[in-house]
Amino acid sequence: MSNFRMWAYSMIAVGAINWDYQRRHPNVIAHSLFIIIPGLILLGLTYLPAGVALLQKKAARIAWVIVGIAALIYAFTNK
Repeated sequence: MSNFRMWAYSMIAVGAINWDYQRRHPNVIAHSLFIIIPGLILLGLTYLPAGVALLQKKAARIAWVIVGIAALIYAFTNK
């Protein structure tokens, strides 16, 4: 679960950094929350027994990798 926690922390951190660097742009809150919320959800899942069971399934791991990569790509490409 520590890999998922680190993945979640990185999404939260990148979202917060995105928020800081783009604070003058319109809709910065929505753009940053698009990155932060998946990180918070993933982090929460790593602490819940049902979430841990879910994250041990291969399909869920693949889905979270896709969500995480999409959020991070969005963080670096949105303007």
